[in-house]
Amino acid sequence: MTEPHSHVPHMHRTGFVRRELLQIGFLGAFGMTMEGAFAPRAAAAREARAKRVMVVWMPGGPPQMQLWDLKPDSPSDCRGTARPISTSAPGIQVGSRLPLTARQAHQFCIVRSLTLGAEDENHIPGHQEVLAGINRRPPTFKSFATRNDWPSISSVITAVKPNSGGLPAAIHLPYRIKYQGTPVPGEGAGWLGSKYDPWFIEQDPNAENFRVPDLVPIAGFTVDRLGNRQRLLSQVDRSRRDLDAELDVRQLSDAQEKAFTVTTSAETRRALDLSREPVQLRERYGRSTFGQSLLLGRRLAEAGVKYVQVNLGNLNAWDYHRGEDARMDVMMPQFDQAFSAFLEDLAQRGLLDDTLIICTSEMGRNPVLGKTVTGAAVNASEPDGRNHWQWVWSGVFAGAGVRGGSVVGESDEWAGFPATRGYMPCDMAATIYDAMGIDPRTEVTDIQSRPMVVNHGDVMEELYSGA
Repeated sequence: MTEPHSHVPHMHRTGFVRRELLQIGFLGAFGMTMEGAFAPRAAAAREARAKRVMVVWMPGGPPQMQLWDLKPDSPSDCRGTARPISTSAPGIQVGSRLPLTARQAHQFCIVRSLTLGAEDENHIPGHQEVLAGINRRPPTFKSFATRNDWPSISSVITAVKPNSGGLPAAIHLPYRIKYQGTPVPGEGAGWLGSKYDPWFIEQDPNAENFRVPDLVPIAGFTVDRLGNRQRLLSQVDRSRRDLDAELDVRQLSDAQEKAFTVTTSAETRRALDLSREPVQLRERYGRSTFGQSLLLGRRLAEAGVKYVQVNLGNLNAWDYHRGEDARMDVMMPQFDQAFSAFLEDLAQRGLLDDTLIICTSEMGRNPVLGKTVTGAAVNASEPDGRNHWQWVWSGVFAGAGVRGGSVVGESDEWAGFPATRGYMPCDMAATIYDAMGIDPRTEVTDIQSRPMVVNHGDVMEELYSGA
C-alpha cells in the first residue's frame, strides 16, 4: 500500500473546558429558549440555505470502497467483492449493494475525502469529534458523556435556533449511542448544559407497540392535573429563589418546564404518529428499524424539528472486523431501501430544497482486508474483515443547494488516503452551521459563564459550486 500523502489537512485550534463541571440529570433532553446563553459577538445574521438538517448516522464505519468510493482497479484484497454499478448521475458509480440508492444519485453529492488525518481514533472519540465538529479529542475526554464534552452540533442548533412551540429543536432516534449501556460523548450538550441536550427517542418505530415513553401519560394524570402540578411547582419555585444559584437546580427546572411543554403538545404527538402515513409509503421505506426511523425522522423535520439525527444502529453497528460480506448482506438491503425512499420522498415533497442531508460515519475501513492497524481495536481484522481507518472515508450530502449528481474530493488508488483536500470534522460542522444561517464563529458561554467559540472550520463551498 502507498505511504500516506505528504499533504496533511491543516488543523484548527479549538478551546476546551478543562475542569470538571457539575453532572446534570438526564431530564434536560429537550430544546430550550436562549435565555441569554449566547454573547452577541457573532457576525451579522447569515442567510440560511436550510430550514433544517437531517443526519443519517452509520455508527462503526462502513467500508467506503464497497459503497461510495469504488476502486475496481485496486488489488483484490483492497476492493474485496465490490462491484461498481452505474447511477442516475452520468459518470458516477456506487457499489452494487446500492441498486435503489443508485437511482437517486442525481439528488446527492458524494464527498470522498472526509478525514481525521489519523490512522485510528476508535469509535467513541470519533463519535465526539465528528458529531461535535472538532478535530481532536479534548484533554478532558472520557469514554462516557460528561459536562466537559464539546457540545454536539444538534445542541448548538438547539441553543442558537430554539423552537418556540411544543416541538423540540433537535431529536435523535431510535438509539442513543452508548457503550456498556452508558451514553458516549458526541450527542449531548456537554458544557452548554443539559437544557440544550437533544431529545432522545430510544424506541423502535417499527415495533407494533411503538410509543415514546416521555409522551405516555402518567397513570392517573390528565392534562388538567399536570397543569395543576405545574402551577404548584411554580409556587414552590417562587418560595425558593435562593436555590437559583445552584447550577443543577436551575438546569433541572428548565428541563422540567420543557418536558411539560412537549408532553402536552398536540403538535409533537401528531409528528410522532406514523399511522398517519400511507401504508404504501411505509412499505416503500421498508418495515425495518432503519426504514421506519427514517420515515419518522422525515415527519419530525417536516413538522418543524430543526435537527434530526437518525442513528442506524448503536456504537459499532457497521464495524466489520470480520465477515464483511456476510454483514453487508444483512444490513445493506435495509439501508438501500430506506435511504433511497428517504431521498425520493423528500424530493417529491419539495423538502430537499431547504433540508440539508448528510449520511456518514465517524470513520472508514482499512483499505486492505485482514490488515492489522496499529492502535485500533484489540480484535484486529480477520481475513474477511477490515479494521478501523480514519485517514479517509466518504459521506453523502444532499439538499439545500448541494449540487446533486456530483463528487467532491478524491481518495488515492486504494481508497486509503485523501488525494485532494481532506475535509475535517470541523469543516463538516461549519457547513451545517452556515447552511442553517449560523455563523460558525459564534461565541457562546458555557454553564460557568465562560466564553467559547463554537467552531473553527471552513465551509465546504465545493458542495455548492462543484469547484
